[in-house]
Parts: sequence; C-alpha cells; structure tokens
Amino acid sequence: MNSFEQYLMKLDESPYDFRDVHIINKEFQEISAQLMQEGKPDIASLCDLDRQVFSVQKSFDYKLAFEDGKINGLSCQISGTQTLEDGSLIPVHWPDVAKYNLQDFEYFEKRYNECKNLFAKTEYGLMVYFGAKTKYSKHQVFKKQLCNELFGLSKEYYSKAEKGGDKNFYRMDFYHTVRLAFGIAEQEQIDPELSVIIQYLFEIHQNWDTTKEGTLRILLDISALMSEYFGLFNKRIDFQKVLDKNLEGAKELEKTYIWGAIYAVDRNINIEQKRGIAVHEFLKYKAQLYEKLAIEAENNGNKACVSFAEDTLRIYQQLCDSDNIDRLQKYYSELRGKFHLTEFRQTLPKEYAEGISRRIKTTVEESNEAEIIYHFINTPWFDKIDVIRERSIESSKQTVLLSMLSTSILDKFGNTVDVFNTEEEKEKSNFWSAYSYNFQIGTQTMNRFFVEAYKAGKLNCNSVLAYLEKTWFNEVIERNYHGRKVDIKPIDTLKPGLKRIFEELDKSYADNEYQADFVMVIDSLALKVEGLLRYFCERIGIATFKTRLKGKGSEKLVMEKLLDDLLADIANQPLLRPDQITNFDEEDRVFIKYVMIEKAGLNLRNAVAHSLMDIFEYSFEHVVVIFCIIMKLSKYKIVEVKGEKHHDHSIK
Repeated sequence: MNSFEQYLMKLDESPYDFRDVHIINKEFQEISAQLMQEGKPDIASLCDLDRQVFSVQKSFDYKLAFEDGKINGLSCQISGTQTLEDGSLIPVHWPDVAKYNLQDFEYFEKRYNECKNLFAKTEYGLMVYFGAKTKYSKHQVFKKQLCNELFGLSKEYYSKAEKGGDKNFYRMDFYHTVRLAFGIAEQEQIDPELSVIIQYLFEIHQNWDTTKEGTLRILLDISALMSEYFGLFNKRIDFQKVLDKNLEGAKELEKTYIWGAIYAVDRNINIEQKRGIAVHEFLKYKAQLYEKLAIEAENNGNKACVSFAEDTLRIYQQLCDSDNIDRLQKYYSELRGKFHLTEFRQTLPKEYAEGISRRIKTTVEESNEAEIIYHFINTPWFDKIDVIRERSIESSKQTVLLSMLSTSILDKFGNTVDVFNTEEEKEKSNFWSAYSYNFQIGTQTMNRFFVEAYKAGKLNCNSVLAYLEKTWFNEVIERNYHGRKVDIKPIDTLKPGLKRIFEELDKSYADNEYQADFVMVIDSLALKVEGLLRYFCERIGIATFKTRLKGKGSEKLVMEKLLDDLLADIANQPLLRPDQITNFDEEDRVFIKYVMIEKAGLNLRNAVAHSLMDIFEYSFEHVVVIFCIIMKLSKYKIVEVKGEKHHDHSIK
C-alpha cells in the first residue's frame, strides 16, 4: 500500500469537514511531493487530482463561463494571466474545471462510492453531479442519495454552529450545504426531500435567536432563498410568519447595523410584492432607516449623508407622503449647501514629493523646448490601465462588504447622476475609483512639470504653436457647406485658448497679486477637445454622425454623435470590428473619457456645456489637464496601409 492509499484511509477515518479544507489540501500536497521523490509521477498526479476536488468551488450560482474558469456548478479557486514568450497574455485558472475529461469524472465517481467521510464524499459527489459526464451521474438514485447526504451534513454543521461562539463559521457552512441539497431537490424534483428541506428551513428561520450578535445573516439568506423560489415555498409555509421574523431581525439590526436592517426590510418588500400585497409600511420603515443613516453621517462629517437624504426623499415621494416630503426637501437642501461634494485632494508623502521634484527639475534643465513637449506628451503620468484594474480588483477583495453595495455618483449639488448596481457596473465603479486616486497623484506631477518648464522659459505659447503647426492640427480639411467649399485647420480654433493660457500665466508671474482668469480658457478648450476628436474620426474614416427616425414616422434625421460615441468608435476592438483597427492608445482614450465625460470622473465637457461650474472651479489644474489632452491628440498622424487610411502615434 503506497502513501496515497494510506492517506485516503486516514481521510475516511478522520472527522474532517469544510473547516479543515486547508489541512486536507496541505496533506495531499505533502503526499504528492513524497510520491514524486519516490519516482511515482502517475500516482502523484492522481493524488493532485484528489487535492483539486477540495479546491473546486461548488454552487448553483456558477454558470458556464470558460473565460472565467467556470462550468455550470463548478468554478476555479484562483484565476489570473500568464505571459507567453511572445508577450501575449492568456488566462490561467486553478483548478481548471473546463479541462476535466471523462476519465477524471469517472474517477470522481469511483471515489464517491468508496469514500466514508461524509464531507469528502459529498465533495466527490458534487463533482460528479455538476460534471454530468458519467452515466452514473444521470441516475435519479444517485441524485437522491447525494441530496440526502448534503442535507445530513448541513444538519451536522447546524449543530456545531449552535455550540460555537461569535467566530463560529459553521453557520455559513450550514447554509452553503443546505442550499446545495435544496438545489438538487429543486432541480431534479425529488420528493419528499424537497418538502422536508423547505419545512426544515422554515423552522430554522422561525426559531433563530435574533438577539445573538453577528448571526442574523442566516435569517436574511434563508428569506432570500424563500423569495427567490416563492412559488415552491408559498405552497408549504406561512409567509406572514417569515415577514414577522424578518421585521424582528431588522429591529435588532437597527441597533448596531442599519444597513443590515435595510437588507431585512428589502427582503420583506420583495416577498410582499410577490404576494401582491401593498408595501407601504415597509417602505416607510425603510425611509426612516435611510434618514437615520443620513443623520449619523452628517454628525460624522461624512458627505454620504446627502445621498442618504436623497434616498429618504425618493421613498417619501413614492409614498406621496407630503409632510415628510416637505421636511426632507428642506433637510436635503441644507446638506447640499453644507458639503462640498467635489472637493478631494490626495496628499503625497514628503519623500515621494521631494523625489518627484528633483526628477522634474533635472528633466527640465537637460531638455530643450522641443524635448519638453515630447516629455509632456509621452511621460506616463498615470499607471497602466491593466495595473489600475488589477488594483481595483484587489481592493474590492479587501473590502468585500463595500464591493457588494450599489454605488451612486453625486454631482456637487448632491444630485445622483449615475448608479452602479449590477456586478459589471460595480466593477466599473471600482475601476474608476482606483483610476481617480491614480489620476490625482499623476496630475499633481503633471502640474509641477508644466510650472517648472514654464518658469524655465522652455514651455511657452511660441514653442507650443511651433510644435502644433507641424502636426495634423495644421493640415487642411476640405469642407463643402451647401455648395460652398471651405478649407479649415483644427489649429485655428485652438490658438486663442492656448495663447490666453500663457497670457494669464505671464500676468500672474509678473504681479503676485494678480488672479489668473482661466474661465475662457477652460470653456473654450474643453469644447475644442470634442472638435479635435471629430476631426480625428473624420480623417480616419469613422462617421461623426448617426441617423434616427423622428417619432413613429418614417422621417430620417441626422444628428452628430455624442463625445461618448466618438470615444467608443476609436477604441481598439479588432476582434469585435476587424474592419476598423484604429491603433488609438487605450491609455489616452480612458484618460480623455475620465476628464471629459465620465460621471465618476471630472465630466468637464458636461460641466462646461451646461454652465455648471462656479468661478472657484476654473482651476489651473483643469487647464493643464486639457492642455495635456490636446498635446496627446496631436501626436497621431495618418499613414497609408494597403490603400486604407489608418493612424499611427509616432512623433516626428
């Protein structure tokens, strides 16, 4: 008997359960390494396959998604990318459930039949059930047996949970396991098991001690399952008792965790809507909870109070509660004026700031005017997008609760201008949050470089215009306006704004008391960025307009594309649109999007176009950022590729 076979016997006789997965993993690894040293690679490989079984994630929530390392019911534990020799990236998953073959699943079936430890047996059984690659996995007898084994295991976890303290994780193991048992019974229509599990969940829900701190998550999870499968539960339980128990839990949660109370109320609202019963009282309670959040946030100086007040107001408006509407409108207005919602500044560490300053001064001293512009265009002021995205993902893992919540974007008036609800939207929200942090650091460095170059006399109106006159900005674009031919150059509309930048800087540095006026500069150049992108798209053959029908009639109208449309059109998507490869830098595109139109960003285009900026918001920082965008757009040039127009971004 080899060491692998000996370990399988030990596993059968052990009390191991879900809490011991890390021990099982480690012991399998040790046996596998020992077998390799003994020159038994085949047995070592089989040992590693067993180890993987306990690392594969199993849930009815996993849907087929090979690119994410998932098949129906099974998911990898770790995912990432691998860089090949040619520099390309490929996705990597472990365990890679998509690569299991028929022989692997037949082995899982063999282990299921032989295994005596209940936890290990159900792990192998779930591999067989979700894999559905063996004849045995289709048998109703097997499915019923696995369902009962999972149900029995969940009861064991529940008993252990009752004996534990606050750090007892068996409550989570209980729900995860009973959810799997319920899923099999529901999917395969196994009775009386389905009815028994439903009644058991109802009893657990009703008997749960709501005063036990840190345990009410189970109450919410069970009621969420009841709501999701309302039709099945409604035939077998009294939902009014579920609502009453949830409300009891909400009152307890309100004492220490208001968000949890809101989740509990939401469960009741969802259930009542499915019952076809008015939810007036639950909505009113929810409004009171949001108002409580607003008051707490206000007392702590947290600007989120504005969002909470707005949520409260919206609910009262939904209820047509005139007295509370009037009261909340006044409160909301007071908060809007009290909190400056767009102010945010990230302070650089002293050592970092001093190091950046030294490098900037050295670069400016060693560069001529042309090289200054070159550095301004090509310096990576921000981290690469992939790095920021990875950072946002890592951050969301570290703040699991926050990453689960919907995110609202408020303008400076406290109005909600965007909401991120779905998983995809939350990922975008996390990305923009990480990008915003990086943007603040990068733009501070960019501003210092601009100022140092200007003070050194190496960045001025003449040097900038001399450079731009050698770019596509100065190339003639022929237009035909109703039969009248006109030659235009993009640079002509930029010159007034660019000249004004340096005129204001000259006045400011000549007179310390002079307050530089950048209103006209920002108003003009922010909108000219959109014009440059239109010229750019036109030159590489991307339409800058789109057609639409007027009302329900057949009249076709033509309208100019929005800036968001233009940025989407120039994105590099060769796999989606092989006929349109722009080679536009994605780093540039995201930078422009964040500054000009992203609601989670500066959204300058909208702020300028709708006159939403107050005088103190016309900052020098905005001037430099717009200047940077203009310079980056100038770097591109049209090249002929097999008779077609494309563009490159090399600098002459």
